[in-house]
Amino acid sequence: MNRIFKITAAFGVIVTMVTVSCSTEKNTALSRGFNGLNARYNGLFNANELLRLSMDGYRANLDESYYDIVPIDPVPSEKEVESYYSPIDTAIAKCKKVITDHSMPSNDRPSKKNAEHNNWIDENWITIGKASFYRRDYDGAMKNFKFIKKFFEDDPSNYVGELWMAKTNIKLGKLTEAKFNLDLLDKALEEQKSGEEAKKEDGSSSKKKKTKSKAAKQNNKSTSNKKEEKKAKFPKKIMFDFEKTKADLALVNVDKPKAIVHLEKSLKYGKRSSEIGRVHFVLAQLYEDQGNILDAVKHYKKARKRDIPFKMSFTARMKYSMLNNGGKQRKELKKMLRDAKNAEFKDQIYYALAQVELSEGNENLAINYLHESAFHATTNTRQKGMAYEQLGDMRFSKRDYIKAQKYYDSCAVAINDEYPNAEAIRNKASNLANLVVAVETAEREDSLQRIARMDPDTQEAFLKNVIKKTKDEEQARKKREAERLRELQQNQGAFAANAGNNSSKFYWNNAKTMAEGFDEFTTLWGKRENTDDWRRSQKTKIQEFKEVELDTTSVLDSNAVALEIPEDTLTVEYLSLNLPKTDEDFAASNTRLLQALYNSGVIYKEQLNEKELAKNQFNSVLNRKLESDFNLMSAFQLYKMYETSDPMAASTQKNYILDNFPNSDYANFLRDPDYFIKKKERDALAEQEYVTVLDRYGRRIYAPVRAKAEQVIENELDNEFRPKYMLLYAMCLGQTTEDKTEMLPVLNRCKKEYPNTPEAKRAQELIDIINNGYSINVPVNFDKKFDFTYEEKQRQFVLVFLGPKDNPDLSKNKVSDFNREFFPKSKVKVSSKLFGDNQSVVALQDFESENDAKDYVRKYKTTRKYLLDLQKATIIIITAKNMKTLFDNRDLQQYEMFYDEFY
Repeated sequence: MNRIFKITAAFGVIVTMVTVSCSTEKNTALSRGFNGLNARYNGLFNANELLRLSMDGYRANLDESYYDIVPIDPVPSEKEVESYYSPIDTAIAKCKKVITDHSMPSNDRPSKKNAEHNNWIDENWITIGKASFYRRDYDGAMKNFKFIKKFFEDDPSNYVGELWMAKTNIKLGKLTEAKFNLDLLDKALEEQKSGEEAKKEDGSSSKKKKTKSKAAKQNNKSTSNKKEEKKAKFPKKIMFDFEKTKADLALVNVDKPKAIVHLEKSLKYGKRSSEIGRVHFVLAQLYEDQGNILDAVKHYKKARKRDIPFKMSFTARMKYSMLNNGGKQRKELKKMLRDAKNAEFKDQIYYALAQVELSEGNENLAINYLHESAFHATTNTRQKGMAYEQLGDMRFSKRDYIKAQKYYDSCAVAINDEYPNAEAIRNKASNLANLVVAVETAEREDSLQRIARMDPDTQEAFLKNVIKKTKDEEQARKKREAERLRELQQNQGAFAANAGNNSSKFYWNNAKTMAEGFDEFTTLWGKRENTDDWRRSQKTKIQEFKEVELDTTSVLDSNAVALEIPEDTLTVEYLSLNLPKTDEDFAASNTRLLQALYNSGVIYKEQLNEKELAKNQFNSVLNRKLESDFNLMSAFQLYKMYETSDPMAASTQKNYILDNFPNSDYANFLRDPDYFIKKKERDALAEQEYVTVLDRYGRRIYAPVRAKAEQVIENELDNEFRPKYMLLYAMCLGQTTEDKTEMLPVLNRCKKEYPNTPEAKRAQELIDIINNGYSINVPVNFDKKFDFTYEEKQRQFVLVFLGPKDNPDLSKNKVSDFNREFFPKSKVKVSSKLFGDNQSVVALQDFESENDAKDYVRKYKTTRKYLLDLQKATIIIITAKNMKTLFDNRDLQQYEMFYDEFY
């Protein structure tokens, strides 16, 4: 027992002596060794391991887009770094504890400290700076690196700090300061190389010179030692990072050739396979971007052989196969298609196959592959957009603008605002949409007339054949969709199995995958009943036939009888509903047909610069030999197009206009090129005269007013105020005669010659008063400002009023697509209706509360996706009762005032 006590006491004395001798205030070999050991392995090593594991984990799980050049050294974003706060903060705490406990002398009074005897304290400061950089605390990181530069000037850490200052300045956008940091490092490296070369030369010359004195040699030795002590050696371990940082700065400055030079240099110093592989991949992307396919292929091949993430490795392999002109591209890409590991990336493989086929001129096969790419891109909207855009470009280059528009429209729906040329794609889709509407309208009206002119038996047989063909196509479509759905499920099952998330390759055996699929379906389509044709708001529809317009009152008035639509729309009776039958029907159809042909010609001429296609459309209008204003406009368009290129053809169109429309403005222009200038002057004079006449009427000087009005009515047929003079003439008669029926002839003439004008409407009002007399006197309620009533707790409708050029069906589809993305769980129904004779409305019924409707309108007004120019249309919230009143009185202006006051 006594012996144990003596041993314990002796051990305590030894520990006490060692502890005292290892004090941070004593600069002894034992003290430096003890504190340096703790500083290096107790804190620094563990802190660096925490940072390394954190960044390796981040980069291994990073979901990058390889469509653009990837960053050389990716770091977490502000949102992503939150997941790494714990290890980063722990690393900082460990290094701070080391600095507090093992600095020699201690850091209790930093301002009084002139030297640091622990060789590992500067590395701890460096690690704190790196951790702050990864934490996105760039100001804190910069303070640490500046501290190192100031207090460790003669240590290699000085160069490490300068390098990380450059990295921090790049992140802060201070590119000039970053270049200054890198230039200082370049200068130090050059000076070191020059010194090493001079030293070699001194060494070789000293062998030849034997006469130098011992004192001189000693003096040179001491001088060189002082220089070496003042200038620390540039650490070779940072050369890889140094060259990558210079490349990063070049990329920020959009100098890709310079970035390539520095990345190529960095490969000499890389050690870790994952880092070297990433550099090879970035180099391959840069070379491909610069058009250097050979070097791109070389680096994609080298990247594949390194330890890089699977998705990057797949992309490198696919790019290598696509770009390598060795004749084995198809074989390699098809092999990748069969590999279950690549099930998630079939869209990209098919796209690569399309590029291979296009490079060899196999356009039809390339189109098939692009369709497959778009089909398999279920979640990759970028890839779907690329496939549709290329399909659109291919059709556009072949002047097949109708199909091109549909592809551009599909692309515009698929992509988001981050797509490289999203706005240009949407503009193309929008600009070509009017052409599609015009061409399809002309084709539809032509088909309807052709069918309507058949004899009853032939017409019935034709429609039955259409029904049979439609049903067959619908069955084939359902079969194709079912097959493709199975293929997608197999792909998803294979990918999930490969990723270790699924024990079975069969989709329906995996509850997790089914739940994810259900959520994705609900997000995209909303809640749908389990029925056939669930995608369609209305069931089977044939493109050649218009949908039957519902009577507006059927929705507004519960007592009204709605127009009954057959449940099965594929019947001869239903398809016959829209065929023109009477002369009025054919006349209206011809007007729509000629207007569509003319509009398409104008679009071909002015937007697409397709002169020949435009001429074909204008000639189609004239060749039909139907009486229409579009004949005159088409002939004038042809005259202007032939005016310089084919004088004879231009003369033909000129004579046609002069012979058939001698009193038109176009004919007057052909006779006198200054006609429109003179007409403008005449119109200004006519306006001045009308104001004078109107003033006289207000002062009850009826005789001269009547005389002037009669003169204009009979002699000035082109006077733009002529209908107004007709009303003035009638009003003068009313003021000067007892028999008011004398007003009727001129009022009827006004209504006949200027239909659908405000003057015609006013003339009809006067005619009704003369024929029916005034209504009984009804007391006026001045408290009631509107015909509408505000009801707080009522279900609400939303109405979107379309412009004259908006196609109702196309607009309805835009609104439906908007609803599917931004209100996927809503059960609101979308329909189109007529408001008055000429204006259409998209109606959404119905919202449970006013707040729900307001939320919808707010989102509608702030979102351009899908809606495009329709976003600017007038949109209102309204109850069913007020909607009936609005459609009855058609006073939208009054309702807008009511809407502004109550909503």
